[in-house]
Formats: sequence, C-alpha cells, structure tokens
Amino acid sequence: MRLSPSVEAIPRSGIRAMAAMAQGRPELLHLEYGEPNFFAPEAVRRAAADALLAERMVYTPTEGPAALRQAIARKLARVNGVAVGEERIFVTHGGVGALFASLASVLGPGDRILMPDPCWPNAVGQVLTLGAEPVFYPLEAATGFMPEPEAWPVDERTRAILINSPQNPTGVILPRPMLERIAAVARRHGLWVISDEVYDQIYFGERPVSMLDIYPEGTLAAYSFSKTYAMTGWRLGYAVLQPGMQGHTTKLVESCYSSSSMVAQVAALAALEQVEPREIDAMVDSYRQARDRAMEQLRAAGRHRYTPEGAFYLMLPVPQGLSSDDFARMLLEQKDMVVVPGATFGRLADREVRLSLAAGAENVVEGVGRWLELSAELGRAAR
Repeated sequence: MRLSPSVEAIPRSGIRAMAAMAQGRPELLHLEYGEPNFFAPEAVRRAAADALLAERMVYTPTEGPAALRQAIARKLARVNGVAVGEERIFVTHGGVGALFASLASVLGPGDRILMPDPCWPNAVGQVLTLGAEPVFYPLEAATGFMPEPEAWPVDERTRAILINSPQNPTGVILPRPMLERIAAVARRHGLWVISDEVYDQIYFGERPVSMLDIYPEGTLAAYSFSKTYAMTGWRLGYAVLQPGMQGHTTKLVESCYSSSSMVAQVAALAALEQVEPREIDAMVDSYRQARDRAMEQLRAAGRHRYTPEGAFYLMLPVPQGLSSDDFARMLLEQKDMVVVPGATFGRLADREVRLSLAAGAENVVEGVGRWLELSAELGRAAR
C-alpha cells in the first residue's frame, strides 16, 4: 500500500541526520543545533513548577488563553513596534506551529510560494505536506545573502512569499528598504507574505524591522519563545494573523493538536511579564561575543566574507570540489566536530556549512579553528 506522496517528497532534516551520526560520541564538538546554551530564566521555570503543583493541567482555548495573547500584544507593541489586538494572535505548538498555521491558512494543493535558498528545511517540508510548490529565490554569499525581489518569477499560481529575518541559516537581517521592495512586489501581485521572525530579539546592531510594519494588510508573522528565552523544549510560539482569520485558523489547529500545552503557556506568560530585559541581553551578548571572536579569527586568516547581524548562525564555505555533505562528514571524522551541511537548506547552500554561535564563544572559536585546519589541509592536498 502506498504512503502519502507529499510526505515521501520531504527530505529528512540534515540537522537531525548529523546529530544522529554523532550519537554516542561525547568527545565531539557540537555546533549543529540552533539551541541556546542556557537554562530558561528562573522566573519561567518557577512559574511552571508552581503551576504544576497548584493547578490541574487542562485543555486551553485553541487560540491560547486571553491573558497570554494580551501579553503578547503588549510585547509586539514594545519590541516590534506593531500594534495588533489579541484577536489577531494565535498561540501555537512552537514557532514551527506558527509557521505551519500561517502557511496552511493560505496555501492549497498546487499553489506556489516563493521561498529563499537557503531556507530553514522545516518550512519547505510544510509546503510540500500541503501539496503546494516551493519556488526558490537565491540568496548568495556574493551579494550578502540579499534577494532581488524584482526578479522573482510570479505567475497566476503564486499565492505567497516566505521571508525570514533575522535569517536561519545565514544570520542576515533584511533592512527596511529591502522589506519595502518585497512589499511592493507582494502588493503588485496580491500576494501574502509569511514572515518568519522567530529570532526577532537576537540581533547585534539595529533592531530588525518587522514586515508587519511594512506590509500590514498582507503579512502573517511567526514568532517563538524558543530562541529569545532559551525555551526550545517548551514548544511554544505564536502567529500574528490578519483580521477575521482566527476562526479559519482555529479549525486548522483543532484538527492538528487541539491546543498548546497549558504549563508551557503559563511559563510563556512569566517570560513576557517577569523576565528582565537584562536577562535577554546577557544571552544575546554571549552570541555576540562568539560572533565577534569568530570574525576576528576569519579576518586574521584572510577568510572573512560577511558578518552575521542576527540570529546565532555562521555560514562557512566548503572547499572547491566537495559537497557540503562530504565536507561535514570529513569534519566529523577527522576533526571531531559536528556542523550542518548547507545542502540541508537548499541547492545554493550546498557550497556552505552552518555553525551555531549559541554553543559558547570558546566552542565557536575552536570550531572555526578546526574548519580552517581542514580547509587548509584539503587545499594543500589539491595542489
């Protein structure tokens, strides 16, 4: 009997595949996961523990409790500079749930969506699951991983554009003028913009601009508690929908998982209301230190290409003649180091590997050093 062809078409995540290859080897240097190397703030953990002891853990409203959605609305106004009411906020099972809720609310079988290459692979898998078709637009190192919106192939089947800023896997932030160019294309063709903003509070210079501010009438935005608050395992995120969409999206989410975890939502409310900004700043400063030290290393070696401005990732090139899968395996086997092959993120990214800056500055410095070593060894062998 045949399994779902849509699911069969989804490639396995290279991130998980590399982690599986590294299992049982505690000596390895792990730079593959986009995982903060911190505990969630104490206020978050205490709120969850207290709730577990004092309250029954029950179903919550599918869209999330009103108190949490109101707190999210206040955060969006304070942090992102966008004013939306609680009726437009939908609490989801992780940021990946927010992305899926947004995509599934506007895409159907046969629809096309413009997506970046490189792109977070889960988003591509979601589009394929929906029976929609991803059409990739290039982000290349030579142009600073910036798109050319005016060159995008839009046709009668195109329904949406996916953007991600700050971006996984490059760490690039799309500046306001670029967002305005993207919005102009979306308005001209009547397209939705799905804006993945899960790294919205992890940036090293100017605060990222939200697409909700640039294209308010056509943007659906996805956010997460995972990265900002080191809450990856709590699995909670939220989407900002357009007016009147909540009932539509409620039917979708009810069909998938009914509602999000009550204890995670209690913890998320504490994150929004009790965590001091300095606690977030301390985590971001750690990622910044790792980035800055890596940039110093690369400049000293004459290998600096670009500087990530947000998220906590760095793309490094693969030696000529090798695939990213081959090079990632060589780093694992010869340098005891786990990275993500760029092919995980798309065809163009097969020229790169991704390192996580969230592993701590010393580990990142060591990792960049091992990458430099292997690259040099392969270069000498090729001569």
